Amino acid sequence: MRVIDFLARYPILNNTMTTGYEQTYACIVPRLQTCNFPAAAEHLGFTLVSADTLSIDFLGRTYIITKEGVRPVDGREVQVNIFSVLVYYTISQGAGEPLYDFCLMHHFSQGLCTHNAPEPDWQTEPLRKEFGPSYRHFADTVTKLGLRYEGSRAPGEYTWKYRLLPKIPIKVVYYAEDEEFPWDIKIFYDKTAISFLNFEPLAVLNGCFIHRLVSLGKARRNL
Repeated sequence: MRVIDFLARYPILNNTMTTGYEQTYACIVPRLQTCNFPAAAEHLGFTLVSADTLSIDFLGRTYIITKEGVRPVDGREVQVNIFSVLVYYTISQGAGEPLYDFCLMHHFSQGLCTHNAPEPDWQTEPLRKEFGPSYRHFADTVTKLGLRYEGSRAPGEYTWKYRLLPKIPIKVVYYAEDEEFPWDIKIFYDKTAISFLNFEPLAVLNGCFIHRLVSLGKARRNL
């Protein structure tokens, strides 16, 4: 699909796309033509609407995937990165079930789970900027998105779980400020996530999740 065709098909996105992202989507959409949708539904957790149509709930909205591309059921504005992530997930050859053993997303940067690099601060900086040290604001926002509170293993440590995609559960931990460390938020991915999405689309998925939380947080503040 050419970019100009993509823009014609999804005019609602014309004023919101960032240079380069629409080309990525246009380049990967043709790969849906050879995708076995019934098989994708079975091993990736989509709802099979018909032999060539899938449905999935993602970040609080429902999307339809066909051989031609991705569209939101509600017709409202969408980040084009979301379309790309859903295409990558649809064509994924990953299989199996999550381990519910979690690690930070950047540990996948070498194509497997490693533990030898510090987390880049910029990844979660938008969350820190939006929520500040207000756990109540954070908790209210993640509850609205559908995250489930899992409890606290230590004073000032609050764990929330969420199924970002059917085969990709995540854990979000809010750390309250104490005498030694400032407050913080970290996002942990199931160690099997890298078998469903390569690092690049996994990083985009992470960005989509952060953007959604920040947008919901801003909306709550403006009520």
